[in-house]
Amino acid sequence: PFHFHSTPAMVSQFNRQIFRLQPIQIASWHQLGATTHRSFLRELTDRLLLGEAGVGGEHRFAADRVYWFSRPKLPGSFEAGVVTVEQRSFDARLVLGLFDVGVEEPVMLYAADRISMDTS
Repeated sequence: PFHFHSTPAMVSQFNRQIFRLQPIQIASWHQLGATTHRSFLRELTDRLLLGEAGVGGEHRFAADRVYWFSRPKLPGSFEAGVVTVEQRSFDARLVLGLFDVGVEEPVMLYAADRISMDTS
């Protein structure tokens, strides 16, 4: 079953203006893998972080969650971006926003804790 978790506060807090959006293509629900295996979302988050801030190094994702606001039309073209909502010494809470092209409100938000494994 497909569940929508829309709250007006969350949608207004994470509008497209806070993200540096880049165009992406998603071929299928299988590629999106947003049920239990989220490797596409993690890889997309990594790619966007590397492109924006040169953030790299060894890390893990933990405590991730997907919030759906509408059903994306797949296959399709989208815009995606990442923001850091909380930064600590060796971890950060990140939010990946997925938007239909030119639309103000997100289709989906992917929230994850990124834990650095490089303690040097």
